[in-house]
Amino acid sequence: MRRSRLLAAASLATVVSLALVSSGTAVGVPASARKIVINTLFSIYDFPGLDTTLIKRGKEFEKAHPQYKVNVKFSYYQRLPEDVEKAALAGETPAIASYNISGTQFALDTLDQNGKPAFTPVGKAIAGRKKILGEPVVVDDLVPAGRRYYSKAGDLFAMPLSLSTLQLYVNKTLLDKAGVKTIPRTYAEMSATCAALKKLPDGPKSCVALANEGKLYMQALAQQGVNFTDNANGRSGRATTVDLNSPALVDYTTWWQQMYRDGNFLYSGQMEDWPGTFGAFASQEVAFTVTSSFAINYGVDAAKAANFEFVVAPSPAKRVPYAGAWLGGEGMYLAAGLDDATRDGALAFMQFVNNPKNGAEWHRVYGASPVTNGAYKELKAEGYYQEHPQHLATVEQINATTTVSGGQSPLVGGFAGIQQALMRAVDDILEKNADPLERLTRADSIAQELLTDYNDHCVGPGLRPTTCFLLDS
Repeated sequence: MRRSRLLAAASLATVVSLALVSSGTAVGVPASARKIVINTLFSIYDFPGLDTTLIKRGKEFEKAHPQYKVNVKFSYYQRLPEDVEKAALAGETPAIASYNISGTQFALDTLDQNGKPAFTPVGKAIAGRKKILGEPVVVDDLVPAGRRYYSKAGDLFAMPLSLSTLQLYVNKTLLDKAGVKTIPRTYAEMSATCAALKKLPDGPKSCVALANEGKLYMQALAQQGVNFTDNANGRSGRATTVDLNSPALVDYTTWWQQMYRDGNFLYSGQMEDWPGTFGAFASQEVAFTVTSSFAINYGVDAAKAANFEFVVAPSPAKRVPYAGAWLGGEGMYLAAGLDDATRDGALAFMQFVNNPKNGAEWHRVYGASPVTNGAYKELKAEGYYQEHPQHLATVEQINATTTVSGGQSPLVGGFAGIQQALMRAVDDILEKNADPLERLTRADSIAQELLTDYNDHCVGPGLRPTTCFLLDS
C-alpha cells in the first residue's frame, strides 16, 4: 500500500509539473515572480498588419502590467471555431478567442468538457466596473450597432474587435461624364443612373458589378429591417426557421434579374467572386460595385492608378432611410471558469485593445470601422477623416442602424450552407431566368433542412462534426 501511495504521489507531482509548465509558470520560480498567463487565439485573415499589431498590443500590455504574460496566437478564421472547440474539450479554452462574425453562433454553442458553455458573457464578467486593473472599461462607449449585434437577452456576450459593412464604391468621374449629379441610394435611382451611363458614347462595359454572395442579401434585409429567421433574428431565442422567400428578398433578386436582363449588371457567373467584381470596378468596366468597407484602401489605390475620382457611399436599398446594415468583423469571447486574476487580465486586455488610441491605430492598420466612439473621436481629432473621407461613409452607415431586430445581422446555425442554397438560387435567377419566388421557395426548403440539421446535430456536448463549423469565405 505504501508503494501505491508513493506511485500516486509521484504521478500527482508529474501532473502538477506538466500543468505548471503548460500554463507558462516555471517550476521552482518564486510565487512573486510567476506570471499570470492570458492565452489568446485571434482570427487571422489575408490582410497585412493584423497579426503584428496584436502582438505589439500584447507586449505593451505586459509592460503596463508586468504580472501578466499575454500569449497572442492565431488561427485562420475558418479553422478557429473547430480549434477552439478541441481546446475547450481538453479543458484548455483560450482566455480570449476572436470569432469572425459569421461564426457567432458557433461560439455561443461551444461547450467545454463538462458540457457547459465554453464562454461567459463579457458584460456579466465586467459587472459594472469602470476600470479593470487600471484600464478604463470601454463597453459603455461601444458604437450602438456593435453593442446590439453582440447582445442577446440584454447581455453583452462578446466584445467587438472589428466592425465593417458593405458599401457602394463609385467611379464619380464616370457619373460626372453622364451628367449624374447625385449618387443613387435606392434600387430605382441605381437603375436610372445605369440608363444615363448607357448613353455615354465611350461609357463603361456595364453599370455595376455585384458578387453573388450571401452578405449582400443580408444587407438588403437589414436595410429594410426584415428578419431572416424567427425569434427576432435569433436574439430572443435560438433560430429554428429561415425565410429565404420573403417579399424583401424576392424584390431584391427580381431587381438583380431585371438589371441583368437590361445589361446593367456585370455577372461573372461565379459565386462569391469578390476579386472579379472589384477588378471590374478598378479597370473601369463598371461605374459601381458593392463590397466590404475593409477594401476601401484598395479602392483608393485603384482609383489613383486609373486616374478616376473614387467615392464611397451607402449601398442602395429599396428605400431610405435604412433600418440597419449587415455587419462584418469579429468579436472577442471570454472563457468561462477562469480564476479571478486571469479573468480580470483578459477583460483588461480587451479594454486596452479597444481604448481610443489603440482603436484608432487598429482602424489605420486594418481598415475596420471604429468599435467605440472614443476611437472615432481620436481619428477625427487627428484629421484622419479629412485625409481619408471614404472611411467616414462606413461610420455613418453603421451608425444609422436602428434597434429593430431585422436591422441586425441574424444569429443562426448552419449559415454557410444556408447562404450557399441562396447563392445557387440567385445564380439560376440570373443565368437561367428562373422565377425569383419559385426558385427562392425551393432554396428556402433546402435551407430549412440545413438549419434543422444543425440544431439537431451541432448543439450539445461532445466533439461536433467538422461540417458544423463551416464558415462562408
